[in-house]
Amino acid sequence: MKIKLIFLSLFVIITNTFVIAQSDIEKDVLKGLDYCYNFKWNRADEEFQKLIDKYPDDMRGYHYKSTISLWYYLSSKNNDDYQNFVKYSDIAIDKAVIQLDSDPNSDIINYTLGTAYSSRAIVFAKAGNYLNAAWASKKSENYLNESLKLNPKRADAYLGLGLFNFAVGQIPSAYKWALSLAGIKGNKEQGIQYIRKAASEGYLSKTEASYYLSQIYSEVINNYDAAATCLRQLNKKYPDNLLFNYSMGVLEIKRKNLPQAEKIISRILRTEEFNFKELIYFSNFLMGDIYYKENKFDEAKEYYLKFLNSYNQKDYKGIASYRLGICYELTNDRNNAVMYFNKTGKGNMDLDDDIYAKRKGEIFAKRTIASTEVEVLKGANIIEQGHFKEAIDKLIDDLNQIKSDRLKAEANYYISTAFFYKGDYDNSIKFANLSKGYNSSEENWIKPFTDYYLAQSMLKLNKKEDALKMIDEASDFNNYDYQNKLKNLISAINIH
Repeated sequence: MKIKLIFLSLFVIITNTFVIAQSDIEKDVLKGLDYCYNFKWNRADEEFQKLIDKYPDDMRGYHYKSTISLWYYLSSKNNDDYQNFVKYSDIAIDKAVIQLDSDPNSDIINYTLGTAYSSRAIVFAKAGNYLNAAWASKKSENYLNESLKLNPKRADAYLGLGLFNFAVGQIPSAYKWALSLAGIKGNKEQGIQYIRKAASEGYLSKTEASYYLSQIYSEVINNYDAAATCLRQLNKKYPDNLLFNYSMGVLEIKRKNLPQAEKIISRILRTEEFNFKELIYFSNFLMGDIYYKENKFDEAKEYYLKFLNSYNQKDYKGIASYRLGICYELTNDRNNAVMYFNKTGKGNMDLDDDIYAKRKGEIFAKRTIASTEVEVLKGANIIEQGHFKEAIDKLIDDLNQIKSDRLKAEANYYISTAFFYKGDYDNSIKFANLSKGYNSSEENWIKPFTDYYLAQSMLKLNKKEDALKMIDEASDFNNYDYQNKLKNLISAINIH
């Protein structure tokens, strides 16, 4: 009996020691993650190295150390960061296999292994290794599901599962059959629900889940208020996080709050953080956009030039060149305007902005911009400033000078959107219908986007059947500028 009691006591001591160690590791992980989120990378690396030194057979120190290189690689795409990530991620996975051999019912190791594979999927996708990314995603899903099966309260696992479901759910149906053959299936709505759960109930993944949720609100659902709520909380807790700040700046531009966006982006441009060069490059692009939308074309030039001269990838080079060409044209420098209009084809032809820039750049390289076109552009920019009444008054006045049907259609479209943002849905419908009455085939994006705002206005007036007709009509258009953007806008409409 005494032997049994001694054995039982030893078992309790060993078990309690293991539980305490697990708890200590998670606390140390959270401490390191807090340093990451505050962009204190050296401190974060020290914390994760301490974990490795203290628990050399545990995967977690290695995995979280690898994520520092992940952050760096996503910004810089530097091969050294890629290799460093793979090195520590490989060690983490090797350690995890050994740990699971001795304790297959460990929910935390299954969770961390799932998260490690999720990180690998992100890095492989960034590197263009899409097959490896797909298989890493599938492995991630398997381990995260196993973690939840072992411990349904491990809410952190819902982040990876949510991102997996959301990403697969976004893939066009024409390609889903191939993924289905590989056992890869996903549901966008379920993915969003999972990410929300991780954001509200997670422990280790709460911050990351909140950020991803903010981006889904901002980029997919178009709920800018909900996105702002998430990002304000993140920026309050982690004021030095450049990514959270940058995302808030992008959101403020979308919310037509350009002065606030300028303050945020200015802070980023003053940073001395050198590991996130891509954020700095794109902050220059955003600052150019802010001044462009404020009709401050001289000021915009400086930042577009900085972006074009420093960023060596194709993304958004077309639209930056196009807007820079506009800036030169509108400040009486036709030679430089033509030079940049001729560069608009150097962007990424998978991006709506760059596709549009190439088409328009080719037009304006051959002819000057008419004064009426300039005024409509300025009026559209005033809408982007959030000054809807001023834009309406200006554009209605401009209509008296416009001769071409195409430009009348465009001006009426902008007036319609300004009334929509102002909350005057009857007038929004009136000017949308006026826009549709003109031949705008030269700018084939006008009619489908006009249908979208007609549908939105009709929904606000509780005319659901009419709204559905406009949505169907908009969906029937093909091969127009910003088609991907409009498809996302239409998919986000809530008819119910």
